[in-house]
Amino acid sequence: MRDDVQERPTLDGVAEEVGENPTPSEGPEAAQGAAPEAPVADAGDADTAGATDAAPEGAPASDEASSSVGAPPEAAVSPEEVALLRSELERARTEVSDFKNRFLRARADLENYRRRAAQDAARAREAGLDSAILTVLAVYDDLGRALSVASDDPTKLLPNLEAVREGLKRNLESLGFSEVGSVGEAFNPDLHEALTAVPTDDEAAANTIAEVIQTGFVKGERLVRPARVVVFQG
Repeated sequence: MRDDVQERPTLDGVAEEVGENPTPSEGPEAAQGAAPEAPVADAGDADTAGATDAAPEGAPASDEASSSVGAPPEAAVSPEEVALLRSELERARTEVSDFKNRFLRARADLENYRRRAAQDAARAREAGLDSAILTVLAVYDDLGRALSVASDDPTKLLPNLEAVREGLKRNLESLGFSEVGSVGEAFNPDLHEALTAVPTDDEAAANTIAEVIQTGFVKGERLVRPARVVVFQG
């Protein structure tokens, strides 16, 4: 009875039979055509691949990243440099204030000089007028005396007037003024103004002063007033 009963196969035996006798769907051709499995990519490799694939689209960002990575860090300003800059700033402010004060003082000095110059010019003008007035006052006094004498004796009027005139001439000479233009003097257009000309037969008298209408005056080499004259014309 036990000899007729077939022995039940074990699990190991089934596995060996399956390996030796493949199923029809997994024949030798299927086994040969099956593609090998692709190796599973590591997480780090995936990130690298993703970064490589995204590089063309983000090329500028990559350049900026590389430049920022390669650029040196900004140099920090030390307290000593800050103190130096502050000291230089204070010195510059002091110089500006000094220059401003100098400018203000110079402008004030200039204004004072102009005011003093104007005052000196006014005083000099007044002093010149005083000198001229003193001369005129002397003539005024002489005329008063001449008229006083002429009231008693009219014949003395002419000599007194001549004396007054000579006194005025001396006063003008003391101030540096001298007369120009006299009868018989050669005509000089720089000193004389010819009002008219009269004919003459005397060749020696030609181009000389025949009559003085108004006496001229000079002070040094400067003409104060030209003499107005009548000239002989030959």
